[in-house]
Amino acid sequence: MKKLLTLLILPFSALIFAQESKESNWILKLNATQLVDVVSYPTLQISAERKINLYFSVNAEFGYQLYDFNTPDNIILKSKGFKTNLEGRVYVFKFINSKTESKRSEFYVGLQLFYRENESTNSLEYSPKDDDSKQYTDYFGTKRTAKGFTIMFGNQISVSKKIILEPYAGLGIMHRKINNVDV
Repeated sequence: MKKLLTLLILPFSALIFAQESKESNWILKLNATQLVDVVSYPTLQISAERKINLYFSVNAEFGYQLYDFNTPDNIILKSKGFKTNLEGRVYVFKFINSKTESKRSEFYVGLQLFYRENESTNSLEYSPKDDDSKQYTDYFGTKRTAKGFTIMFGNQISVSKKIILEPYAGLGIMHRKINNVDV
Protein backbone atom coordinates (compact mmCIF):
# COMPACT_ATOMS: atom_id res chain seq x y z
CA MET A 1 0.00 0.00 0.00
CA LYS A 2 2.83 2.41 0.82
CA LYS A 3 4.48 1.69 -2.55
CA LEU A 4 1.20 2.31 -4.39
CA LEU A 5 0.61 5.55 -2.52
CA THR A 6 4.20 6.65 -3.22
CA LEU A 7 3.78 5.91 -6.93
CA LEU A 8 0.57 7.98 -7.00
CA ILE A 9 1.97 10.98 -5.10
CA LEU A 10 5.37 11.11 -6.85
CA PRO A 11 4.10 12.36 -10.26
CA PHE A 12 2.01 15.11 -8.61
CA SER A 13 4.85 16.33 -6.41
CA ALA A 14 6.79 17.37 -9.50
CA LEU A 15 3.96 19.81 -10.33
CA ILE A 16 3.99 21.53 -6.94
CA PHE A 17 6.10 24.71 -6.67
CA ALA A 18 7.03 26.70 -3.62
CA GLN A 19 5.45 30.14 -3.38
CA GLU A 20 7.92 32.87 -4.20
CA SER A 21 7.67 36.51 -3.28
CA LYS A 22 8.24 38.04 -6.70
CA GLU A 23 8.07 41.79 -7.11
CA SER A 24 6.60 43.28 -10.25
CA ASN A 25 8.85 44.66 -12.98
CA TRP A 26 6.38 47.50 -13.65
CA ILE A 27 5.45 50.49 -11.48
CA LEU A 28 2.69 52.89 -12.56
CA LYS A 29 2.95 56.32 -10.89
CA LEU A 30 1.05 59.61 -10.63
CA ASN A 31 3.11 62.76 -10.09
CA ALA A 32 0.73 64.70 -7.83
CA THR A 33 3.02 67.71 -7.33
CA GLN A 34 2.78 68.58 -11.04
CA LEU A 35 -0.95 69.29 -10.61
CA VAL A 36 -0.06 72.48 -8.69
CA ASP A 37 3.18 73.46 -10.48
CA VAL A 38 3.35 77.27 -10.21
CA VAL A 39 6.91 77.52 -11.60
CA SER A 40 6.15 76.36 -15.16
CA TYR A 41 2.58 75.12 -15.74
CA PRO A 42 0.36 72.51 -14.06
CA THR A 43 -0.07 69.10 -15.71
CA LEU A 44 -1.64 65.75 -14.95
CA GLN A 45 1.52 63.64 -15.12
CA ILE A 46 1.59 59.83 -15.24
CA SER A 47 4.67 57.64 -15.51
CA ALA A 48 5.59 54.00 -15.86
CA GLU A 49 8.83 52.49 -14.61
CA ARG A 50 10.13 49.20 -15.99
CA LYS A 51 12.89 47.33 -14.19
CA ILE A 52 15.39 45.99 -16.73
CA ASN A 53 17.42 44.05 -14.16
CA LEU A 54 18.00 44.13 -10.39
CA TYR A 55 19.63 47.57 -10.30
CA PHE A 56 18.64 49.37 -13.55
CA SER A 57 15.26 50.68 -14.70
CA VAL A 58 13.74 52.97 -17.33
CA ASN A 59 11.07 55.52 -16.38
CA ALA A 60 8.85 57.17 -19.04
CA GLU A 61 6.57 60.05 -18.03
CA PHE A 62 3.92 62.07 -19.87
CA GLY A 63 1.89 65.01 -18.62
CA TYR A 64 -0.91 67.07 -20.19
CA GLN A 65 -1.96 70.57 -19.11
CA LEU A 66 -5.58 70.58 -17.94
CA TYR A 67 -5.90 74.17 -16.68
CA ASP A 68 -4.03 77.45 -16.19
CA PHE A 69 -3.72 79.66 -13.11
CA ASN A 70 -3.83 82.82 -15.25
CA THR A 71 -7.16 83.69 -16.97
CA PRO A 72 -6.77 86.88 -19.03
CA ASP A 73 -9.64 89.00 -20.42
CA ASN A 74 -8.55 88.64 -24.06
CA ILE A 75 -7.55 85.18 -25.20
CA ILE A 76 -5.05 85.09 -28.05
CA LEU A 77 -3.78 81.55 -27.48
CA LYS A 78 -5.71 78.99 -25.48
CA SER A 79 -3.61 77.55 -22.64
CA LYS A 80 -2.36 74.08 -23.51
CA GLY A 81 0.82 72.11 -23.16
CA PHE A 82 2.51 68.83 -22.38
CA LYS A 83 5.66 67.48 -20.72
CA THR A 84 7.57 64.27 -21.48
CA ASN A 85 10.50 62.69 -19.65
CA LEU A 86 12.57 59.59 -20.31
CA GLU A 87 14.90 58.55 -17.50
CA GLY A 88 17.39 55.75 -16.94
CA ARG A 89 17.92 54.91 -13.26
CA VAL A 90 20.62 53.02 -11.39
CA TYR A 91 19.72 51.88 -7.87
CA VAL A 92 23.13 52.50 -6.35
CA PHE A 93 23.12 50.19 -3.31
CA LYS A 94 21.63 47.30 -5.29
CA PHE A 95 24.38 47.79 -7.87
CA ILE A 96 27.19 47.93 -5.29
CA ASN A 97 25.97 45.09 -3.06
CA SER A 98 24.29 42.98 -5.79
CA LYS A 99 21.22 42.57 -3.57
CA THR A 100 18.34 40.67 -5.07
CA GLU A 101 15.46 41.83 -2.90
CA SER A 102 14.05 45.33 -2.61
CA LYS A 103 14.02 47.30 0.60
CA ARG A 104 11.42 49.84 1.69
CA SER A 105 13.76 52.67 0.69
CA GLU A 106 16.07 52.63 -2.34
CA PHE A 107 18.44 55.44 -3.41
CA TYR A 108 18.83 56.01 -7.16
CA VAL A 109 20.80 58.17 -9.60
CA GLY A 110 19.28 58.81 -13.00
CA LEU A 111 19.78 60.62 -16.27
CA GLN A 112 16.56 62.28 -17.45
CA LEU A 113 15.93 63.61 -20.95
CA PHE A 114 12.94 65.96 -21.19
CA TYR A 115 10.84 67.94 -23.66
CA ARG A 116 8.14 70.51 -22.80
CA GLU A 117 5.78 72.49 -24.97
CA ASN A 118 3.31 75.13 -23.81
CA GLU A 119 1.30 78.06 -25.14
CA SER A 120 -0.79 80.65 -23.31
CA THR A 121 -2.04 84.23 -23.32
CA ASN A 122 -0.15 86.69 -21.14
CA SER A 123 -0.70 90.33 -20.26
CA LEU A 124 1.56 93.26 -19.54
CA GLU A 125 0.48 96.42 -17.73
CA TYR A 126 2.32 99.69 -18.28
CA SER A 127 1.95 103.46 -18.06
CA PRO A 128 3.64 106.30 -19.95
CA LYS A 129 6.66 107.96 -18.31
CA ASP A 130 5.07 111.40 -18.32
CA ASP A 131 1.65 110.31 -16.91
CA ASP A 132 1.53 107.59 -14.22
CA SER A 133 -2.25 107.90 -13.85
CA LYS A 134 -2.91 106.18 -17.20
CA GLN A 135 -2.70 102.39 -17.21
CA TYR A 136 -2.56 100.29 -20.38
CA THR A 137 -2.75 96.54 -20.73
CA ASP A 138 -1.32 94.59 -23.67
CA TYR A 139 -2.27 90.98 -24.35
CA PHE A 140 -0.01 88.67 -26.31
CA GLY A 141 0.37 84.97 -26.89
CA THR A 142 3.47 83.05 -25.87
CA LYS A 143 4.64 79.72 -27.34
CA ARG A 144 7.39 78.01 -25.35
CA THR A 145 9.44 74.88 -25.89
CA ALA A 146 12.13 73.50 -23.60
CA LYS A 147 14.40 70.50 -23.97
CA GLY A 148 17.39 69.26 -22.07
CA PHE A 149 18.70 66.76 -19.58
CA THR A 150 18.90 66.46 -15.81
CA ILE A 151 20.97 64.29 -13.49
CA MET A 152 18.49 63.09 -10.87
CA PHE A 153 19.14 62.00 -7.29
CA GLY A 154 16.20 60.42 -5.51
CA ASN A 155 14.90 57.92 -3.05
CA GLN A 156 12.09 55.50 -3.83
CA ILE A 157 10.23 54.89 -0.55
CA SER A 158 7.65 52.11 -0.40
CA VAL A 159 4.89 53.16 1.99
CA SER A 160 2.75 50.10 1.20
CA LYS A 161 2.43 47.56 -1.61
CA LYS A 162 0.45 50.11 -3.66
CA ILE A 163 1.96 53.48 -2.64
CA ILE A 164 5.49 54.68 -3.41
CA LEU A 165 6.88 58.12 -2.61
CA GLU A 166 9.78 59.49 -4.64
CA PRO A 167 11.43 62.62 -3.26
CA TYR A 168 14.08 63.75 -5.73
CA ALA A 169 16.36 66.60 -6.74
CA GLY A 170 18.13 67.26 -9.99
CA LEU A 171 20.71 69.40 -11.71
CA GLY A 172 20.79 69.87 -15.45
CA ILE A 173 20.79 71.95 -18.61
CA MET A 174 17.77 73.31 -20.48
CA HIS A 175 17.45 75.01 -23.88
CA ARG A 176 14.36 77.23 -24.11
CA LYS A 177 12.76 78.77 -27.17
CA ILE A 178 10.09 81.46 -26.63
CA ASN A 179 7.95 82.98 -29.40
CA ASN A 180 5.58 85.86 -28.72
CA VAL A 181 2.48 86.16 -30.90
CA ASP A 182 0.79 89.55 -31.25
CA VAL A 183 -2.64 90.30 -32.69
